[in-house]
Order: sequence, then structure tokens, then C-alpha cells
Amino acid sequence: MAREEAARQRERERRQQAVDKAQAALDKAEQEHAKRAAAIQAEVEALAKRSQTEDDRRNKERERLEAALQRARS
Repeated sequence: MAREEAARQRERERRQQAVDKAQAALDKAEQEHAKRAAAIQAEVEALAKRSQTEDDRRNKERERLEAALQRARS
């Protein structure tokens, strides 16, 4: 009886160690994902800013060229 209880206890401990190991791996993977997702988001924001800057530059250039065209036609 005591031997069976000891075996059950060892099995519970083994199972708990496996659960702890799996949980630690999951936690680490979630942290890595969050880190990568944050880096990607920062890149997205930087690209959006660059895109807006380019749109602004293009609009100013177009306005300047259209004004020059109007002057040439006058």
C-alpha cells in the first residue's frame, strides 16, 4: 500500500514537472511573439510616417509644377 502511494506520488511529481516545463516554454514563446510583434508594429509606424512624408513631398511638387504649367500657358 505504501509502495503504491509512493509510486502515485512520484507520478504526480513527474506530471507536475512536465506541466511546469511546458508552461515555461509557452510563456517564453508568448514573450518572444510579443517582442517580435512590437518590432513589426514599430516598423509599420515608421513606414507609415515615411509614406506620409513622401505623399506630402509629391503633393508640394505637383502644386509647384502645376503652377509653373499655368504660368507657361498664360
